[in-house]
Amino acid sequence: MTDSGLLIGWGDVYPGREEQALHLFNDAVAYYGSLLEAGRIGRFEPFVVGPHGGGLRGYMLVGGTPEQINALRADDEFLGQVARASMLLKDFGVADLYYGESLGHIIEVFEREIGALR
Repeated sequence: MTDSGLLIGWGDVYPGREEQALHLFNDAVAYYGSLLEAGRIGRFEPFVVGPHGGGLRGYMLVGGTPEQINALRADDEFLGQVARASMLLKDFGVADLYYGESLGHIIEVFEREIGALR
């Protein structure tokens, strides 16, 4: 079941690094596409955000089983892309996503912790 994932988001490109950032974006799309095709992830969607007055310029959703996402986080190509992106893009980040069964579990954890604070 694909109920875990990553949100990979970024802001503006550092000035003078536009060509490198576009090359990285294309490499990332090809990389995640190949992982999807090989069954190493269960979902992949890239997005570019239009003008909206905020700092978010784009993001990618990557989904899979918890095992697939954990394996991705340890993959050298993934780690290299994260390193390059952090050098080319402002406000770059990778965050865990929870949906499906994992969403129910994380909500239960939050409810338990809220109860512990009473």
